Order: sequence, then structure tokens, then C-alpha cells
Amino acid sequence: MVSEDIKKRYFKLIDEITEHDINYYVKNNPIISDYEYDCLLKELKEIEEKYPELVVPFSPTQRVGIRPVSTIPTREHEIRMLSLENTYSKEEVSAFIDRIEKKVGNNYSLVLEPKIDGVAVSLTYDNGYLSYGLTRGDGYVGEEVTHNIKTIKTLPLKIKDERHIVVRGEVYLRFEDFRKINEYRIENDLTPFANPRNAAAGTLKLLDPRLAAERHLDVFIYALDAGRKFDNHYDDMDYLRELGFKVNKNIKKADNKDQIFDYLDEIYKLKKTIDYAIDGVVVKVSEYNLRSILGETARFPRWAFAYKYPAEQASTKLVDVRFQVGRTGIITPVAILEPVHLSGSKVSKATLHNVDEIRRLGVKIGDYVFVEKAGEIIPKITKVITKRRKGDERDIVLPKRCPVCNAITIKEEDEPFIRCVNPECPARLKASILHFASRDAMDIKGLGESLVDKLIKESYIKSIADIYDLKKEDLIGLERMGEKSSENIIKAIERSKSKPFHKVLYALGIRHIGQRYAIILANHFKNIDNIINASKEDFEKIEEIGEIIASLLYKTFREERVIKMIGRLRSKGLKFSIDEKTSKKLEGKTFLITGSLSKPRKEFEELIEQNGGEVLLNVSKKLDYLIVGKKPGSKLDRAKKMGINIINEEQFNELLNKNA
Repeated sequence: MVSEDIKKRYFKLIDEITEHDINYYVKNNPIISDYEYDCLLKELKEIEEKYPELVVPFSPTQRVGIRPVSTIPTREHEIRMLSLENTYSKEEVSAFIDRIEKKVGNNYSLVLEPKIDGVAVSLTYDNGYLSYGLTRGDGYVGEEVTHNIKTIKTLPLKIKDERHIVVRGEVYLRFEDFRKINEYRIENDLTPFANPRNAAAGTLKLLDPRLAAERHLDVFIYALDAGRKFDNHYDDMDYLRELGFKVNKNIKKADNKDQIFDYLDEIYKLKKTIDYAIDGVVVKVSEYNLRSILGETARFPRWAFAYKYPAEQASTKLVDVRFQVGRTGIITPVAILEPVHLSGSKVSKATLHNVDEIRRLGVKIGDYVFVEKAGEIIPKITKVITKRRKGDERDIVLPKRCPVCNAITIKEEDEPFIRCVNPECPARLKASILHFASRDAMDIKGLGESLVDKLIKESYIKSIADIYDLKKEDLIGLERMGEKSSENIIKAIERSKSKPFHKVLYALGIRHIGQRYAIILANHFKNIDNIINASKEDFEKIEEIGEIIASLLYKTFREERVIKMIGRLRSKGLKFSIDEKTSKKLEGKTFLITGSLSKPRKEFEELIEQNGGEVLLNVSKKLDYLIVGKKPGSKLDRAKKMGINIINEEQFNELLNKNA
């Protein structure tokens, strides 16, 4: 039986933590320390563990579901989600305003907002709690993605308004998070997302909210569709801010065309400096009664429109397509272009991603195409200029044999790419060795692309384990390799044997084991034997690993090839277990570095990880220590405001020795 005092304390904790989340994630103005926040959250979790019957869906602990959903259902929108009519010139903007004035006169006000390039969603709140979230779909019916919507930390699960409320927003990804997602996908031979919008859309449709949580979706709320508080849009946006919703700070009022044009120029400059995608400006009549007079068409409201900035694109000729082989055998088509300047740089190559993308574009060698930098990051072909075809263009022929080793290629029915089946393919071997020797893996300095090519050509290396059989004499015999450089590489190979278990695990190049999963697996299983002997259910028990990846890991660690490779590397002296003597020195502590230290930052990060600590990417509530060197960046100012422990290199060493 739960006492009334426990119930009151439980719901008070939810309210307090929710308020602190708004201050931190939305207002960027925390009013308590991380320690105080963690104490509140810990108390909440303890109550929920002791009294599970108390747990409510809007608790801060319930943002991420324990298990994936089996399907994503559809649901009818309470209020139809119309699209916006696009304009592309200031003349069209002027004409649109003239039509508004012709209908309602000059007694109106406009609201100007950046147009976020993301995924439109509708969110319903009842009795002060988030009930469900829908994608736009066809405007009438959307997909219910509440399980992933709840992972967005800037979105309140509980608000101080118990009326029936429907808000509309744009879910998006920051460029930095988009880059990390694609780095992981490329690293694991998965097709990268074309742009942040596609990545956000794909994330919303994931069945496992734990995976969605790792991608750090965000949302801007831009409309109050039901439960309006005022008679105009601008004041309702202020009200939503008060309730804790994230509303873009760049929203402005306008009374005439000149103010609109000034704003278009202002946001165009802004879009080049911020860390999320803006593709235009939305102009809305603020007064709701005037919106009713202006009405709507079958597709668009007549009281709003979107001005779209011209895409950062250029046209050029596709002169060839080459095929690259990754370390897991996936063959990726790369477009070779006549060089063209785009977004301040010269572009001569672009990704074609996979077989399905080639078919979708209908592109041929010799075609003139439009090229864009998707999200300012990856050059890609977006469209074929079919009117410029002369008839001598050639179909892109997919290789039936590997372009490197001539082995047969295959295409699985459920995969959009072709794959080389030869595990000893030189291209796969080369990619595997470069990955193994990379800075984030074994960090074998000097073992670069040119040298690896020579070692494979001379048959010194036929697998990554052969690296540890190399002798100085082998290297000296190669072109442009002197005694000193050869000696340095042998020393670097020897030093790599001291790398911690999670680095070795990542270096193996096993599909789906990126840096993060390598640390998770190493910390959970402690040694390679436990991983090899783990059941599928053992992998599934790890909170961050879903059912699909668990199944893949289970199968991979039973492959004879993988077990043989691990055995050879173990015999060379590599670490396949956590060193329990040092692993707990910094256990449970998080660190971040800013400024220059006496040694490369990477060495300090490795030292932290080797001793059980975790290195974060940014200043956040989870950060315990900011290590400050010479010429620190903006992280220092933010850490000071948040009351985070700030230490120098000497103090870090004292902390490490104190826990020895």
C-alpha cells in the first residue's frame, strides 16, 4: 500500500524535475547543480523501483521505452495538417501580400519564422500530459510515433495547462548529430542518410526508442492548433514558451513588405552560422479571425506561405562511376564529375549511395546532373537534367564481379547494395587494416594507405593479425622506407598492444560495433570469452542494444573466421579483457577537455577510458569534470555557469593518483 505522503512526494518530484528540464534544455538556464538534479532523479527512480504501481507515462524516467514497439500504427489527425504554398522570389512574396491586403485590407499583422528543414509533427496533450504524437502523413492521417517523440528532451511530457491542446512542430537534427549518425553508418557499411531531414524522418520511424534516443532528435514548436489562449498566433507562441515548449527565438512581427525582405536577408545570413538546417522563411497572418476570412485551398492555407531559399546546388556532367569496396564487402558507387564549385569548394565526386538510389534517379554516365551538398555535408546527385541528353549516354552497369578481387558479387533481397563475397579481397583487407590502425582504434602511426598497399602487394599482410608478424627488415625492403621510419612503425605496432580492451574490440571492425558499442560491450562482459559465449538473450539484456543488433552480434561472434582472428591477435599479446586493477579508478566519472594540454588530447581521453571514466562530447548535466588547458574554448564559460568541477592537468593527475 502506497501512503499519501509517498504519492505526494512522487508527483512533486516529477514536477520539479520537469521544471528543471525546461530550464536546462529549453531555456538554457539551469538553476540547480548537476549533483542536486541527480539527487532528485535518483530519489524518483528509487520510489518507482519500490512502488512500480505508481509509475506514470509522463515521468522523466519514462522518456525511453524499455522495449521496442512491434508496429507503428496510423491515426487520424484531429486538425488537418495542411502544407504551405512555396514562393521563390521577392516578387512572388509581394504578390502574396497584395492578395492578403485585397481580401482583409491593411489592418493585419504578420509573423515571420525560420522554416526548419525537418519533419512536421502534431502533438496532443490532455489533462496536462502528452497523449500522442503523429507525423504529417497525408495531412488527414499520420503515423503515431509517440514512443520516439518522448525521447526528445526539449519536449515537455507534462505541462501546466490541463485543457485539450494540440500543438504543431518540426522535428530536426543538428548538423553535428547528423554527422555522427552518418559516420557510424559509414563505419558499419550502412547507407548514410542523404540529409538531416531524412535522418530525422527515419529516426521517428524506428521501432526501438532506445536507438532513437541515441540520435538526439530536437523539436521547434510553431503552432497552437487547439486550445488557443489568445486571438492571435504571436501571443500564443509566447504562451507556449511559458508552458515550456521550445519556440524559435528568431520569430518576429512585421507590418510591411520591407520588413519581410529585411527578415529574409537576416535569416539567410543566420542559416550559414547555426547548427541546424533552415531552408526558408514562413510568413503567417497572426490574427485567427483574419485567417478564417482568408480561408484555404484544398492543399494550402491562404493566410500563410513559405519563401524558399535557392538550393546550394550546381550543374555538371557525370563522366564516370567507380565502385569502392568497404571492409565488410559492401560495394558503393561513387560518381566522378566534371569539377564544379559548390558552397565554397570544388566538387569532383559525389555519392550515389547504392543500387536503389541509381534506379531512383535514373542516372546514366554522360548525363548532366544537379549536385547539392546535403545538409552542407555530403555532395550528392539530386536530379538528372534529362533535357540535356544527346542519346550517347550509357547505363551504369553494376559489377557482377568485385572490381578489386574479381570475386562474384551478390545482392540480398532485403539489402539496397551489392557485396563482394570474398573475405580475403585486398580492398576489404586494406579497409580493415586502415580501420584497425586508425587513431580511434589501435593508433599505429605510420601505417597509412600507401604503406598498406605495398604490404598487401608484397604479401606481407593477408589479415590484420599479420601486422604483428612484421619485422623491421620487411619494411626496409619496401620502396621509400628507411631504417628510422621502419623502426618507428615497429615501435608503434608494439605500443598498440597496450591499448585497452574496448579499443581492440572496436579495431576488429565487426559490423555494428562502433566506438560507443565497443565500450558498452567491454564494460558489460569484461572479457572476450564472455562475449563469445554470450547468448542472444545476454546481448538483449544490455539496455542500449536492441533485438536486431543483439542477433547480429550473437551470429558474428560464432563465425569461425572471427574466432580465429581473435585467437591470433590474443596470441600476439593484445588485451582482450578489462584490466580490473586500473578499470575502477575513475569509474562512474565523466570528463571533458578544453584547451591545450602537455600531451595530445587523445592520450588523456584514452587514459580516462582505460581507468573506467567516460569522455563526453559536450558540457551537460552529466559532466563531472572539465579539464582545462591553455586557451580554453566556450565550454569553460558554460561549465562555470552550471557549477561543474573545473580542474587543470595537475589536478587531474592528482585525482587519478588519489584513486589508485
